[in-house]
Amino acid sequence: MFNFFDEIKKNVKRIKDKKLLGFNIINISGEILYVEGQLGVLSLSKENISFKVSGGVIVVDGQDLYLVEMSETTLKIAGKIKKVEQL
Repeated sequence: MFNFFDEIKKNVKRIKDKKLLGFNIINISGEILYVEGQLGVLSLSKENISFKVSGGVIVVDGQDLYLVEMSETTLKIAGKIKKVEQL
């Protein structure tokens, strides 16, 4: 099965760091955030959403944020995304 993220990683020679294999995030025009590899939501408000990933926590700051969809390992956030930070 074709995997977009695996194809990108294949072309980058220094992807030997196991941290890079833990999660994937796509920010689409600052309006939608798609995540693979999430391990659970920690906080949820209109200005801030945080969730666990292997190796840390991702914090999303913005305006009118909301959780569109969530499965066991993926999630989709929509709203005005101002910052995505890994802690």
